[in-house]
Amino acid sequence: MRLILFFKLFVFFLFISLVLFAILPDVSILMLFKMIAGGIVLAGVVSILYPEMRGIKSGDVVSVITSNTSVPFLIGRFGRALEEGKKNKLIKVKLGDGSEVIGIVESYEGIISPPRIRVIYEEKLVE
Repeated sequence: MRLILFFKLFVFFLFISLVLFAILPDVSILMLFKMIAGGIVLAGVVSILYPEMRGIKSGDVVSVITSNTSVPFLIGRFGRALEEGKKNKLIKVKLGDGSEVIGIVESYEGIISPPRIRVIYEEKLVE
């Protein structure tokens, strides 16, 4: 997920650099490369810090895991957050089958993975 944000920001900063190169009269090729490099750095910094500042918002896709495992890349069931939350806070998540679970935010989105929620309470319907 962060990878998509990085590429969007990179394209934006590349566009700004090229526009400035075209408009400003005294900009050399070396200066263009410096602007592009600065754009890459800014895109990287923002894509690293943004998920930490944003947290999880209502409607975000999350990965729900049921066990307390130490495997960092474990992907569980997918659902949508029903509440906003930060790390180590309880939030409600609606799963694909319509059931709702309550879990703790374990991690924010990774480079390509959604935020991870560890289930604390899951209501099981008995027919």
